[in-house]
Amino acid sequence: MEWTLTRRPHAIMLSFGDPAPFTGPVKDAGVPLLLQVTSMAEAEQAARLGADIIIAQGSEAGGHGGGRATLPFVPAVADLVAPVPVLAAGGIADGRGVAAALALGAAGALVGTRFEACPEALLPAEVTKALVDSRGEDTERTRILDIARGSDWPAQYTARVLRNAFLAEWRGREEELAASAETRRAYTEAARRHDLAAASVWAGEDLDLITSIEPATGLTEQLAADAAAALARAAGHDPGRG
Repeated sequence: MEWTLTRRPHAIMLSFGDPAPFTGPVKDAGVPLLLQVTSMAEAEQAARLGADIIIAQGSEAGGHGGGRATLPFVPAVADLVAPVPVLAAGGIADGRGVAAALALGAAGALVGTRFEACPEALLPAEVTKALVDSRGEDTERTRILDIARGSDWPAQYTARVLRNAFLAEWRGREEELAASAETRRAYTEAARRHDLAAASVWAGEDLDLITSIEPATGLTEQLAADAAAALARAAGHDPGRG
């Protein structure tokens, strides 16, 4: 954290676990503080710690997260922490999702998996292709891949990943996996080779909406334009008719 603050970042975002030991130095440095939350208790703490922006993350999100669904969670957090701005996260991949976030009382959206399918993401080509070719039902929340890679995440934060052969083999056998150093070494080697039969591919339930690889700048502009159009349609105005 100290090293990061000396680089004068535009903002710092903290997620998962107790942010309290880190928020003081960030605030003292005058750096905007974003805190991502997965429960109402975490949202209350984030507001108390002086977060400049609070991100309400639903379980549809790729990667690590909690158990609340985005649709009911976002407005509940927005009501609880007002007037602190809230961003909605989890399952948002197009302008309609951004518009929905605004309708729920959020100030905007944090979009994750959609931006993995951009050249700027620097993912291996086979991973990007897997994201574009997969669907939301091809994902699941699990602790198996964290156990396999020796990552000591708190148990309440499972990770949404693409299903693969390794998950199928070890589902329900987590304790056995944790005790098998040989299996974990083999997993590490497979992940290093980007072997999709084993490697972690973080992905949200919004994969059905991700059908192409687009540059990030154009994607951002499209998200904004499509959100505006969706809001106009909801208000009974067809933007195509002027």
